[in-house]
Amino acid sequence: MKKCFLLLLIPFLFILSSCSNETVPPVTAQNGKLNLTIEDFASSGPVQLNGEWKFFWQELLSENEIKKRLIERDYANLLVPSDWENTLGTSLGYGTYYLKVTIPEEKVGNTLALTTTNQNTSYTLLVNGVRVASNGFVGTSAKTSEPEYSNQLVYFTPRNRELNIVLHVANFDHPVGGATKPIFLGTSEQISKTNSTTLAYTMFSIGAILVMGIYELIIFFFRRKEIVFFYFGLISILISIYTMVKSPFYLNKIFPSMEWIWVYRIEIICIYLLFLFYLLFIKAMYPKEMKKIPTLVGIIIAFCSIIFTLIEQPLVFRPLLDLIFKIIILYVLYGLYVLIVAYKRKRPTARVNLIANLVYFVTVLNDVLLTLNWIVSIPLSTSGFFLYVLIQSFNLSKDYARKFEEAERLSSDLQVLNSSLDEKIKARTEELKQKNDELKRLTLIDGLTGIYNRRYFDEYMSKYFEESFKNNSPLSILMIDVDNFKVYNDNYGHVAGDELLIKSSQLIKEMCPEDTFVARYGGEEFAVVLTNSSIQNALNFAEDIRLLIEEQKFSLGKDNSYVTVSIGASSTEQHAFKKKDELIDRADKALYQSKKNGKNRVTLL
Repeated sequence: MKKCFLLLLIPFLFILSSCSNETVPPVTAQNGKLNLTIEDFASSGPVQLNGEWKFFWQELLSENEIKKRLIERDYANLLVPSDWENTLGTSLGYGTYYLKVTIPEEKVGNTLALTTTNQNTSYTLLVNGVRVASNGFVGTSAKTSEPEYSNQLVYFTPRNRELNIVLHVANFDHPVGGATKPIFLGTSEQISKTNSTTLAYTMFSIGAILVMGIYELIIFFFRRKEIVFFYFGLISILISIYTMVKSPFYLNKIFPSMEWIWVYRIEIICIYLLFLFYLLFIKAMYPKEMKKIPTLVGIIIAFCSIIFTLIEQPLVFRPLLDLIFKIIILYVLYGLYVLIVAYKRKRPTARVNLIANLVYFVTVLNDVLLTLNWIVSIPLSTSGFFLYVLIQSFNLSKDYARKFEEAERLSSDLQVLNSSLDEKIKARTEELKQKNDELKRLTLIDGLTGIYNRRYFDEYMSKYFEESFKNNSPLSILMIDVDNFKVYNDNYGHVAGDELLIKSSQLIKEMCPEDTFVARYGGEEFAVVLTNSSIQNALNFAEDIRLLIEEQKFSLGKDNSYVTVSIGASSTEQHAFKKKDELIDRADKALYQSKKNGKNRVTLL
């Protein structure tokens, strides 16, 4: 029995160590403000931005609009994390959270990071007016909102001590609405370490429990009469799936297009299936102590709940979960009663089985209360089940070791796999990161010319326009079109036409200084964006491009004519544009004017 308790102690210490990754910060936000010191950043973990945030119900406001409102009068606060039902009386709607964070001078100019789990539905996170993270699409109605289920990790570099954090949250699908999950702020090293540790631990737990489940199913395959292995293997696989859904990082990578509602349904259905197979597992182990009628009633409840979850919407099937949770707790207590009776009757392994169920019951109860937002804690059921699986494996192996000799070999293979799992996690994580970086780069590069594509232009043009507007600095744009490109294509063919586009784009790219970028806008049209460039500099640069292309003497194939370019230019220095599209449209019209006036020229509008 002493060896058994040593077996219990080692995984339990493992659980405690995994729970220590998150620390409770010594500071909380007061009246929408949070002052952080260098000591707050010196702690081992990131800072939770908990406390009183300014809140604007049924409004999606920008940072500037919020500041204007707060100058006029003070607004109500709302605790983060918390749900709307307890404070506003409803979980459906939308709103804006605002928090002003003051960081120490030493952190200005250093890379910081923000991370948060999904807020049940959709949200947008902005720092100093710049959107840094989003989950789905935030709208003002069920039709304009699109929920999503993913975690976010973003990096940014503050330019001053003040961080104005704006969080837009919309919920029209989930029974629990609001900023219900904490947001963490820290240095890039702190956030990366915490995130990597969490991912590694979760992946380790998923992999280990999944392997154990497969191990039990293999035993059942060779010992069909031992149905207890079948139920226990299914329970292990289900808890692995449930953990993967609760940590959507892995699910998003495997099924990136899976809808939010199905992710949520899978999470709920896993709970019902675990309840179902737990009843069958206890019944198979102690058939005389577990009565048939309670077992049958529990099976019916589980099946009906699964069907109801599949056909109804979250606002309907989620309240049912609260009721089922209470029923599950009653059944778990009944299961403990069955184990106590089996222990008194001196059934084999009943004593250790009772201890394992008590430990797991405590961790499950913690997660149930956490899911219902009744307590502030961290999820423990995965760690508890990991411990439970170890104990049950010990029990089952001891009870059936004499019936099959290959159990020791399979257990040895499992230990070797677990010992090398950490290294495989690191290698796989690095491989995924490299592939993701390469994929992101490819999505922003034009496949033919090798320069930036239209997607890059659209994304970064918005950024440059906002910076120009904010800093009152000039921003110029050149729209460049290859003249008579169709004639060139008709005379030399499409392959030669592609070569012409490649050569022309590379010539333009080589001329661009560091604060300028060129992108293929579409077809034979290119766009050049010049930041901090006056009108005259932009026109000079455009003329240089025009002359450069002309000097290449790319023959059109008739009348001794050569390939030329027409250029349209526009600048914020000349016009007070309110939107980037107005600047682009003006340059496009200037390009049209160059074409109309005879081509091979630069026009400014």
